[in-house]
Amino acid sequence: MKRYLAKLFIGFSLLAITACGFHLRGSADLPVGLQTMYVQGVNMQQGLGLELKRGLTRNGVAVLSDYQQGSAVLTILDSKFERRVLSVGSDSKVSEYELHGIVNFKVSDGDGKVLADSQTVEAQRDYQFDQNQVLGKDEEERLLKEQLNQQLVQSILRRLSVL
Repeated sequence: MKRYLAKLFIGFSLLAITACGFHLRGSADLPVGLQTMYVQGVNMQQGLGLELKRGLTRNGVAVLSDYQQGSAVLTILDSKFERRVLSVGSDSKVSEYELHGIVNFKVSDGDGKVLADSQTVEAQRDYQFDQNQVLGKDEEERLLKEQLNQQLVQSILRRLSVL
């Protein structure tokens, strides 16, 4: 009887997860017109550009290094990363920072028709800062920037999936 109830509970749980539209993180169903894409306005060898290339490739998009007639174009209009002071301790030294990333982009199809005009995605992370551990905190900031880039790319992919 207990096995039957356990199987029934697992079955209902799986049914509830699939019914709510749950998707694994990183998977986006991009339209057929976006399966071949040229990305411009960002360096594709590092930072946000590299993460964007990886994210598009993981979702079955052929990312072109040079523009080809008939391919979709993702144009990064603006990309900003800021480090803001979030809090200051009683000794007037920074104790917490916030990393803030903003990406403004637009998408055109192979015929030059604008599919998505100037959309903006934002992401932010905050972290504690200790003056006595500067090297460790620099590494932490680098890792947080990578996570910020990944979050921005996921937001862009979600926007592309609804086109």
